[in-house]
Amino acid sequence: MKTIQMLKMGCGVLSAKFLRKKFPLNVMLSITNRCMSQCRYCDIPNRNQRELSTDEVFSLIDQICSLGCQRFGIWGGEPLMRKDIEQVINYAKNKGLFVTMDSNGYLLPQRIHQLQNLDHLLLAFDGDQKAHELNRGSGSFQKVMRAIESANGKVPFWTITVLTKNNVGSIDFILEQAGKYGFLATFQLLHHNDQLSSDYQHLLPSRHDCQSAIKKLISEKKKGAPIASSLNYLNHILNWPDYKTANYPFTVNGVKCWAGDVYCNVDTDGSVYPCSLFVGKIKALNFLNVGFKEAFEFLKKDSCMACLASCFTEYNYLYSLNAHTIMGWVKSFKKTKQSLCAKRTES
Repeated sequence: MKTIQMLKMGCGVLSAKFLRKKFPLNVMLSITNRCMSQCRYCDIPNRNQRELSTDEVFSLIDQICSLGCQRFGIWGGEPLMRKDIEQVINYAKNKGLFVTMDSNGYLLPQRIHQLQNLDHLLLAFDGDQKAHELNRGSGSFQKVMRAIESANGKVPFWTITVLTKNNVGSIDFILEQAGKYGFLATFQLLHHNDQLSSDYQHLLPSRHDCQSAIKKLISEKKKGAPIASSLNYLNHILNWPDYKTANYPFTVNGVKCWAGDVYCNVDTDGSVYPCSLFVGKIKALNFLNVGFKEAFEFLKKDSCMACLASCFTEYNYLYSLNAHTIMGWVKSFKKTKQSLCAKRTES
């Protein structure tokens, strides 16, 4: 992210904090529910919704840019299922946005050339073959490894690992691959709401195993391991009250939730929510009907003040202007950029 974008985000957060105004600095779009993966804990591909057309996505981008948005995150489903994904990325980049995308990587080898303007890619990677496929389905491991090899030296990317009872013992393998290919790894716990997930309680590790894995990540990060997840986030989930509960209506570990104030999630049909944990749970306005500004200003989140989600918790530390988290993320992005430049020079 460019310095000017970070400064604008900081100014937006200060305005939100002291002027009590809403600024959509960071907007995430679930661009499709379609996905070819078979993740054991996800029910998103079974959702029946219309998708925004290309022009409707362009309209969303125009509207959020007019309100000061700096980062546009694309997720799903699998975004590469959209034939227009290159157009969407390029349109957002031409508007000056920092553009990121989450992907399972299945289609990446044949479509990597369409992602040249993408600022950051996040690939789902849950461990060695046995662990990854227990979480994400038969044949998925080879597909994500091909995706990692395809992205290596082509686009800046990190991986994200969802810790379950199947892969809490795979941290060493993931960090070994991160060292081999030069990427950074992030980690999170299961947290979807019941509108987006299948029953995943049976996949949860015991509290002891969860905390053992998190303590290992904290220890390895302090030793300099290629882990992008911040120490603040890792300590946040280490001290989470109950891993069977993804969110609480009160603050946990003292971090303020900024969902609906400076970031939000646009669902596949255009409905605007504070974040994905609220999808289908509260009343939401659709930006196609009332415009994004009105839909964003309508947002309320009285029923949730803290969650397990890695992205939202990291945002909350960043937008609370936590210096340690900010510097950690700046260093991580810088390291990723340096690694990419070095590989491009080698090739």
